[in-house]
Amino acid sequence: MTTDYPKSDYAFEMDEDRTSIGSGDNWPITWGADDELFTFFTDGKGFELERDGLIGSAPARILGTPPDIRGRMIDSESGTVEGEFDKQNAKASGLVIANGVLYCFLRNINPPGQPQGTGSSLMYSEDNAITWTKVDWQWNDIGYPVWLNAGKDFTDAQDDYLYFVAPDGPSAYADYHDILLGRVHRDRATEQDAYAFFGGTAESGPIWGAYEGRQPVFSNPEGCFRPGFEYNAAIGRYMLLISCPHTEWEWWFNENPTRASYFAIYESENPWGPWAEVHKDRSWNKDEDRFQPRIPAKWITSDGLSFHLLYSCIPRGPYQFNLHQCRLTKRG
Repeated sequence: MTTDYPKSDYAFEMDEDRTSIGSGDNWPITWGADDELFTFFTDGKGFELERDGLIGSAPARILGTPPDIRGRMIDSESGTVEGEFDKQNAKASGLVIANGVLYCFLRNINPPGQPQGTGSSLMYSEDNAITWTKVDWQWNDIGYPVWLNAGKDFTDAQDDYLYFVAPDGPSAYADYHDILLGRVHRDRATEQDAYAFFGGTAESGPIWGAYEGRQPVFSNPEGCFRPGFEYNAAIGRYMLLISCPHTEWEWWFNENPTRASYFAIYESENPWGPWAEVHKDRSWNKDEDRFQPRIPAKWITSDGLSFHLLYSCIPRGPYQFNLHQCRLTKRG
């Protein structure tokens, strides 16, 4: 798998002005058919800033249009996880809605015999994030899966599959060299045996099969940590967002001698690549500890060239839902 990616035809610009609301981090986000943005926050107060104590993970809605946005908590006993700032409790990592059903990946499943902060599973909601049902299976060796989003209620999808990416390792608190890609038919997302993993490409196209035969869909020895994945239908490009916080971040579970701090965006006509580099910024974490970049689908403009970048900060920077407006331009 190559780690030397060509330059994209698109260049990237980000405004300095920032909109920040709420309390928490990670913020998986998806756009429902009723035009609402659903999200989860982790390890924070969400949008009840007066509350005592923090919540480990809980659903919420984002209302309005940047910069005039606000958040509203969703009263969901089954979707809320108590506990704070630890690896002991399951927390959201990826969120998508398709055909009106919300699917939320959970990390920190903590399989027996493994360190805390490892493993992942899934829960789903058929009533707009109020009631959640957990599946009876888990992945021990996938620590932080993130769903692809594709427009409102997944209507921009190019086929009938839900795709996801994950750093190729068991911990949500580690960076790994490789990113894996998986998919499942949207009608079978709750069935573990319906999931298939990218195993490289042949003349006929991508190869899909068992987890054991997986091949990286993206690689970077400097580290891949908590990626984002978005389909920009207006320009016909899948956008893969990768970041790696600073090398001495106290939460690193692993040692990586090639680790380096950066934020980067790659694009491709297919979920499995080949990828081209839109942007790479090694100063993104210079004054703040930024991570977990995402692109909320609702705020991509009709031409696909303007959108908002969502990210988290800890310990430096606003521990909030952080947005910057961004633009793509054609090079040359």
